[in-house]
Amino acid sequence: MEEDLRVKRTKKLLTLALLELMQTSPIEKISINEICDKAMVHRATFYNHFQDKNDLLNCALDELEEDMFESTIERGDYSSAKEMYTSLIVKFLDFVEENKEKFKLILSHNDEKIVSLISTTVKRSLRYLISRNKYTEDYIVPLNIIIDFFIGGMTFITLDWIQYNLYKKEELVQFFDILIDEKLFKAK
Repeated sequence: MEEDLRVKRTKKLLTLALLELMQTSPIEKISINEICDKAMVHRATFYNHFQDKNDLLNCALDELEEDMFESTIERGDYSSAKEMYTSLIVKFLDFVEENKEKFKLILSHNDEKIVSLISTTVKRSLRYLISRNKYTEDYIVPLNIIIDFFIGGMTFITLDWIQYNLYKKEELVQFFDILIDEKLFKAK
């Protein structure tokens, strides 16, 4: 258990160092030595955990994805499907707002990775919430279409929000509330 905590701490230090260095340099120009110096970790220790700096970046993305997933599924019982979807939106946007600088940084270096991170996490969270609730039989539109539509909207609206900050989080929540029509959840 003790060793496991040390490994987690070391990985965390290295990922934070990489993200901090990426604020001023592209990942291609950052050396392993710079990452290790910033994290105060020996180079050999780096290679005990990671193959290269891209492997480290993937670890940082996996950590961000897991944190995002955990933050969006805290509550399990909802009075309606719309409340479940709205709750997911609010928790998701809260998480993105709290980590906006990380998202901007990753987006500026690799937009494909951030698109994948957001869409995968929203899909995972949504499927988890749906599996725990009783609303799957009450949709007019097939559930897989709703999920794909929801994922696309959440992903690309969030990317615009991260990049351009045109709206406040509360405005985005209101827009989604309007877009998630109650009719979607009525039985046929």
